[in-house]
Amino acid sequence: MTALLDKQRVRASFAKASASYDEMATLQRKVGRQLFACIPSQENSKILDLGCGTGFFTQLVAAANQDADVYALDLALSMLGKTKSRENCCDVSLVCADAEQLPFVDNSMQLLSSNLALQWCQNLGLLFTGVHRVLENQGSFVFSTFGPNALNELKSAWAKVDAYPHVNDFCSEKVLRYALEEAGFCDIQIKSETYESKYKTVLDLMRELKGIGARNANLARKKTLTSKGDLLRLQDAYSEDAVSGIKASFEILYVVARVRKG
Repeated sequence: MTALLDKQRVRASFAKASASYDEMATLQRKVGRQLFACIPSQENSKILDLGCGTGFFTQLVAAANQDADVYALDLALSMLGKTKSRENCCDVSLVCADAEQLPFVDNSMQLLSSNLALQWCQNLGLLFTGVHRVLENQGSFVFSTFGPNALNELKSAWAKVDAYPHVNDFCSEKVLRYALEEAGFCDIQIKSETYESKYKTVLDLMRELKGIGARNANLARKKTLTSKGDLLRLQDAYSEDAVSGIKASFEILYVVARVRKG
């Protein structure tokens, strides 16, 4: 499956968000801790964290595997700089590259992890095939990603304003499972969990999304700036309550898959 995403916009958004990311990435940290608990209990000597961002999840992995060679990969160079400054990450090898074009030899990693990053990839088949290639036999692929019901309230509100896509589409469990199986993965486990966050206004929600680099990267998006009138209509459509504020739902899919070669 190929998503129509603007890769250059994704790179630019996350590069720009590197300074504000940690302040606003509350959900990412919560999901990262939960994802860390999903990693199979085994000794890993070579680990790759895909889409490491500012390194919160990389730090957890590195601290728990101090004798391992840990690599952190991200599309945005400024994010890697933040990762390097984290405790337990001074010996982490930084790689500025695209997750869909992994610059590693075959069978070179025992664990690949990714916390809320793979939804920004263009082609699941290409991504998962590359991950399978890089993992050695009995290696593990552990990741979290947004599910199809993430930000449903915002999608529904925008649909009342205009016909353009303002929120990226996210893959279902069925699509993920099929793509993983096609790439050769087995023992696939997928768990869905939904988190709710509260905001005073819909603009506060949008500022947070922008602050973590989660901007609309759909190629069919509206290319002009959002007008003040559109924002007012969006607020009305979101059924905003001045007393209790608004909520946003985030469906998260936690995935663990194994490699069995030969």
